[in-house]
Amino acid sequence: MIHRVEIDNFALVEHAELDLGPGLTVLTGETGAGKSILVDALEFASGGRSDRTMLRSGAEEADVSILLDCCADEESGDELLIARCLRETGRSYAKINGQLSTVGELRERMELLLAIHSQNDQQTIFRESVHQSLLDAYGATKIATVLEGWSSSRDQFNEIEARLGELFQDPETRARRRNILVFQADEIQKAALSAGEDQALLKQIKKLSAVREISNHLGRAIDELAGDESDSASGHLGRALSELTTASRYSSRIQELCDRTQVIKTDLTELGYDLVRVVERLDDSPDELQRANERLVFLRRLQDKYGANLEDVIAYGDKAAAELDRLDQTEGELARLTQEKERLLKDLKEQSGRLYEVRREVADRLSQAINDELSDLDMKNAYFAVDVDMREIADSHIPIDPQHIRFSIAPNPGEPAMPLVSIISGGEASRVLLAIKTVLATLDGVPTLIFDEIDTGISGKTTTMIGDKLKSIAVHKQVICVTHSAQIAASADCQLLIGKKVEGGRTRTTVERIVGQQRISEIARLLSGRPDDVKSRALAQDLLSRNSKSPLE
Repeated sequence: MIHRVEIDNFALVEHAELDLGPGLTVLTGETGAGKSILVDALEFASGGRSDRTMLRSGAEEADVSILLDCCADEESGDELLIARCLRETGRSYAKINGQLSTVGELRERMELLLAIHSQNDQQTIFRESVHQSLLDAYGATKIATVLEGWSSSRDQFNEIEARLGELFQDPETRARRRNILVFQADEIQKAALSAGEDQALLKQIKKLSAVREISNHLGRAIDELAGDESDSASGHLGRALSELTTASRYSSRIQELCDRTQVIKTDLTELGYDLVRVVERLDDSPDELQRANERLVFLRRLQDKYGANLEDVIAYGDKAAAELDRLDQTEGELARLTQEKERLLKDLKEQSGRLYEVRREVADRLSQAINDELSDLDMKNAYFAVDVDMREIADSHIPIDPQHIRFSIAPNPGEPAMPLVSIISGGEASRVLLAIKTVLATLDGVPTLIFDEIDTGISGKTTTMIGDKLKSIAVHKQVICVTHSAQIAASADCQLLIGKKVEGGRTRTTVERIVGQQRISEIARLLSGRPDDVKSRALAQDLLSRNSKSPLE
């Protein structure tokens, strides 16, 4: 429920603070004092419309904050702070518990917590989308049991529909699908894949490629050292040694150089032998490298066709094989599923009929209860109805719910029944809403209801009945009501007086909780327009006495 409201620079309200509690709270005051402005402020803060006319003249922005107790246990600390600001540019922003929020998110959140009924609003209860849930809640387990059976059968029907779709009921389509699956499953099976094989191949290819490159370099080095006799290092060195040997006959110095050359030739020969042995020990397998590359290319092609990695390809193959196995058993399964589908369709139609009968019986009781309430609210000629219309149940379409529920009303004799949302008269709409809320008070989940001038065009005994009904609703919900009726005001648990005063050449709206003699004066004013009239004050006190153990509170 709403715990506190703070309003700044909204229309004529410079600053106002409202502390609200459970039960019925009424807002009273002279015409033009600004009672509806407070309702407009609450509607604005709940995600309603906004425009610059809501901004107090001379102010840069208007702010409205609402603190709600979201739990009946006040000690739980489960509170929600809603705030909305309107700038002079016409733009507004909202916050939920201090966090910026879109107006749409704010409205969606507040629709569950606060329902404002004024001349221009369209409440949740006027939306056909909620009529079914309200009727079903009113019918309790009587409807819930049948509806549960319907939902269970519908789920089974949809599962069979999906399964039949997988099986492809067209024989030619199934044959084409089977050919595809045979090829895919066979290709993947023959590939003899193993998870991680591609990564192992990459490592093998990297290793074999490195060995191949080393072998090539060593081969060329051996050729340069001891290859072609005419062009290799060994050949050149041998010819040089021959020349030095001849020349050494004439010089001991040349003989020394010849000996050194012989040592170099011997080292060169040994180096060549060592390089050959290294090459021989290398595991250079060009054929194996080629096979590894071809295998990797093949695996990549399979991945392009069946999955991002080999695990996906293997899983695809298993799935294709399983589907192929199912297709091979299709004919028998098709016959079984088709028979089961026909049985469920027949069962759904029978359950739809049972649900219709139960809902129709509950709808009649709900209609009668609301019509009784409307009669008390001076709408004796109005006729409220809960329409239950059957939806088509076909082989190709099973609706989520087999019936469409709609609340309708004929405000006057001879007029056709209309959807609630089509009601134009604000006074009639208010009374219809009040009648529905009275009957469904414990079922509708919105905890706070606000009625703006619900007594418009009503007087006498009817206003007393309205007050009684508001109090009965307030047993289960927080109710706030703008009223001109003394009877309704006297029924309230709390009364707020909305006033207007001029200070410094500016008009300001004031809000004050009134009790005792001040409340008696205000109710006397509502009765006769004369707050000091002795008879009016006596009647006011009498009204309060009927509705409170302590008439001055």
